[in-house]
Amino acid sequence: MGLSNEFLVPLNERLMCLPQAKEAFINLQAHAKKFGFDLQACSAFRSFEAQATIFNAKFTGQRVILDKNEQPLSPIPSDPVERIKAILLFSAMPGFSRHHFGSDLDVYAPNKLPAGQKLELTYREYLPNSYFYEFGCYLKENLSLFGFSNPYLNAETSTSQVVAIGIEPWHISHLESAQAYITNFDYEQAVNYLAHSNLAIAPYVKDVMTFKQADAMLKLTSNQ
Repeated sequence: MGLSNEFLVPLNERLMCLPQAKEAFINLQAHAKKFGFDLQACSAFRSFEAQATIFNAKFTGQRVILDKNEQPLSPIPSDPVERIKAILLFSAMPGFSRHHFGSDLDVYAPNKLPAGQKLELTYREYLPNSYFYEFGCYLKENLSLFGFSNPYLNAETSTSQVVAIGIEPWHISHLESAQAYITNFDYEQAVNYLAHSNLAIAPYVKDVMTFKQADAMLKLTSNQ
């Protein structure tokens, strides 16, 4: 749930991850360099508190909520449950983020980022003719060689019960490390912890975070 950074090691000056994930990432970095990509991580382990800050800022209107086209959502749903569902498209609820695992990283290739262009972490950066398209192809073809996968690479369809997670070509997961977390994940404990927190979303957690929704976010039954 991101409540402890025990067992984590520094990935760089500001990021942490599990040691197995770090070793695999270093090997992936070296391989990517041979293909002209300066592979770097811009996010790794994220604490419950850090994820709560992101989610709460969106829920309270202090941070932009993106729609399915990665544009600012308008209008913002007045109903709290519907607003939470809108946020879930691109932001995990605290306690239900794979970034709590210590196995998952957000990566990019700064040497492919055009001068003056700020990193967005959006799908449009990976479309054909965009600056990260070739980098995305490299990740697709080579992640498995180093024990990684991309859990959010394929588009899924939302239903009345489950919000499908947006496509994130930059999100990579060290499978062996992730599976260890998933094996020990307690869904009921996570829901109850969040529902009894002092966050603004607490009263609505149980209305949204069904097991099916948690599975869609964390890939509990299909770690990939």
